[in-house]
Amino acid sequence: MYEFLVNFHSGWAYLVMLLTVVLMVAMLYHYFTKTPLHHTIRKVAFYTVLSFHIQFLIGVVLYIVSPRIQGFWQAGTAMNVKENRLLALEHPLMMFTAVILVTIANAKIKKNQYVTNSILIFLVIALLCFYMIPWTQWLA
Repeated sequence: MYEFLVNFHSGWAYLVMLLTVVLMVAMLYHYFTKTPLHHTIRKVAFYTVLSFHIQFLIGVVLYIVSPRIQGFWQAGTAMNVKENRLLALEHPLMMFTAVILVTIANAKIKKNQYVTNSILIFLVIALLCFYMIPWTQWLA
């Protein structure tokens, strides 16, 4: 079960990143062309948020049941080693931040007819949070 969740979490991340990039490109297009947002873009935003929330929930379950994370905390090495700190603290906190930012951006997309500066700022910061993905382990 644990291996399935790890693989699902890793695979689902591709969908999350794809939807985020598609949403960001659509937002930039509508921002620079000053065209109103239409229903399709709002659906893309909704599915992006939905994918983020599913990814986050799977991540929380993995964090709770992961023998690796539990071992870091029990051995007291969660903060001493860079890779351990990334997995035990930095990655979960930054992904939680990204989920919040994308959720706020989606709420603003629902309320506004045009793309505002705040929507772009929230989405760019959420994209920057992807920096805390453990790339070396994920792509290995």
